[in-house]
Amino acid sequence: MALGLEGWLQRRERYGGDFARRLAAYEQADRLSPDEIHDLRRRKLRTIATHAAREIPFWGSRFREAGLDPERIEGPDDLAALPVLTKAEILAAGPALIASGSDRKTLRKVHTSGTTGAGLVFFTTVDAIRDQWAVWWRYRRRHALDLTTWAATFAGRSIVPGGKDDPRPWRTNRPGRQVLFSQYHLRADNAHLYARAIAERGLPWLHGYPSFVAYFAQLLAAGGIEAPRPSVITLGAENVFGTQARLIEEVFGVRPKQHYGLAEMVANASECALGRLHVDEDFAAVELAPAGDGMVRILGTSLGNFAMPFFRYDTGDLARPLGTPCGCGLPGRVLEAIDGRSEDLLELADGTRVGRLDHLFKDAVRVAEAQIRQSGPGRCTIAVVPRPGFTSADRDALLQECRARFGDRLEVGFELVEAIPRTARGKLRLVVRDEALR
Repeated sequence: MALGLEGWLQRRERYGGDFARRLAAYEQADRLSPDEIHDLRRRKLRTIATHAAREIPFWGSRFREAGLDPERIEGPDDLAALPVLTKAEILAAGPALIASGSDRKTLRKVHTSGTTGAGLVFFTTVDAIRDQWAVWWRYRRRHALDLTTWAATFAGRSIVPGGKDDPRPWRTNRPGRQVLFSQYHLRADNAHLYARAIAERGLPWLHGYPSFVAYFAQLLAAGGIEAPRPSVITLGAENVFGTQARLIEEVFGVRPKQHYGLAEMVANASECALGRLHVDEDFAAVELAPAGDGMVRILGTSLGNFAMPFFRYDTGDLARPLGTPCGCGLPGRVLEAIDGRSEDLLELADGTRVGRLDHLFKDAVRVAEAQIRQSGPGRCTIAVVPRPGFTSADRDALLQECRARFGDRLEVGFELVEAIPRTARGKLRLVVRDEALR
């Protein structure tokens, strides 16, 4: 009953009011030309920048010091005159970043930590929440989902007591059309219960962390358990590694779709029908700042949170632009992949830091999960959760891939493990470095 009440309140806040109008406007924008999208983003950016300069002294000072007139901004490139906004600055400034005219009744406090575990608390509005959910549902509706579609949700929420076993480690949120499955209770000896619960309810949609969904797939495959057959699988909140996507598709018979979004509302990217990530240019002003090795750093500016807008916020995330247009017809710059957070870089003996490490595992079809554990510059251990059939030849091929890429700049150890530990939020990190290197 408590979960149902919370689900009803959440649904009303996310999808009430003018949500339908916002969703319709976003879907209409899919038919706009690149120039029309640019014009739409420019109008939104000028409006929120002018508001921030007038209502928030912090931003008024920054715009003046940068010599930037909010009413003359053309796009994200013009924002380069401003300093990059960091999480530490937001924490230090606190309430000074809230617009003076904000209606306290509509403010909502948001807590987020990301994969690093470094906490951030900020404020947004009900309007901004509905705007964000509208752009998320545009992506979902592209893949034949709607607000009436029931989902099996595999995320980081604590939905049952963690200190004891539970014969039914899932709960139903009827107003939200969700069955929430606990990742903190999933094991080899009860994976069949999860699969049966999904199949018996006929849940057509699996949604959640890629590491959680992939682990579920791994347990089903290893145990010879018949997997449910959803129509759609969507993944978010973490990078989607190639090994995970292959395993999920192999077990469930559906290629997963990826979405990139942030609680801070400063950037968003959605996968199209051709499997490519398109930046949602009409939702946020996104800068792709060169970061070396063909990668870019994602800096974002919110266009909808008028209570506490962020300009040039450093997401900490890295991406790799595709470099060629997508044939699907949707607008927006195209990303080949989200490559991880900036701290998810491997340091070689000569001081070089490299990303895009998922490609080490591109041919490792008998690897369920992996983590690179760096103990010092030029030294690491690759921990691997093997799939059935994994042999020393698979290990040697992986080590050879490392030698081919890094030569003698990286000393690589190898370890087979039963599971990869998650962060406090239940997420999987590809690279874990000692505190001395952070």
